[in-house]
Amino acid sequence: MKIEIEEQVKKIIEGSFEIEDIEEVPSLDDPRLVFGSKGLGFEATVVYVELRGTGQIIEKHNEITLAKIRIAYFYLIAEIVIPLGGVVRQAHDDGVYIFFQGTTQDTLNSAVKAAMKIKYMLANDYSKVRKTLESYDAVNFAIGIDDGSVLCVKLGNEQSPLGGLVWSGKALHLAVEIAAKLEAPSHIGISELVHYNLTESVKYNKLKDKFGNERLNEIWRSASFDYNNTVQKYYHTSFFWTVT
Repeated sequence: MKIEIEEQVKKIIEGSFEIEDIEEVPSLDDPRLVFGSKGLGFEATVVYVELRGTGQIIEKHNEITLAKIRIAYFYLIAEIVIPLGGVVRQAHDDGVYIFFQGTTQDTLNSAVKAAMKIKYMLANDYSKVRKTLESYDAVNFAIGIDDGSVLCVKLGNEQSPLGGLVWSGKALHLAVEIAAKLEAPSHIGISELVHYNLTESVKYNKLKDKFGNERLNEIWRSASFDYNNTVQKYYHTSFFWTVT
């Protein structure tokens, strides 16, 4: 066994690796994914939703309660994003990746709109979902968004696909980093590139000045953090999109 593992690891690291470019978000049973030697690449707008405070939830309640909360989060997220064209994939126990295939303005708008609808359901005073979850201290969350190239691979071997699918790419890393910087009520953050390409419908709200003239008001506020030894600018907002 030792020799076989050593040889296989050497083969994986030093061998060739093929990336096939595709136009959709792959699933676990995609036959084009080959363990150790092939991945699938695609362009996407990445939305990362982070559920925070799970350690406190399990200490204060129990593992069954935490499991139910995770199930509820996944259900809520899927119900909102799928009609908008998003695909939900699990990042890890406390995080969810949502992929909107492509990086067009329409795709970016849909991703931001989805994030704002998720915020409405989780944080708005009129949401019964919030009232249900806050009794379990389960409304601490953040949402980061970026767009770019994504690579999908399978981990494990044919007998044991450990962890299912694994996703990598700068857009994913940046979405996670942006989410980590957010604090309520600014639950949503986007990269500078995403902000630049948004259309008016998700970038401004309309207000009337004292003379009755309608003005566009920027709903995003800029901030920055250190990322790989560079200053990374991002934008955050406390706005939401009403779910009816």
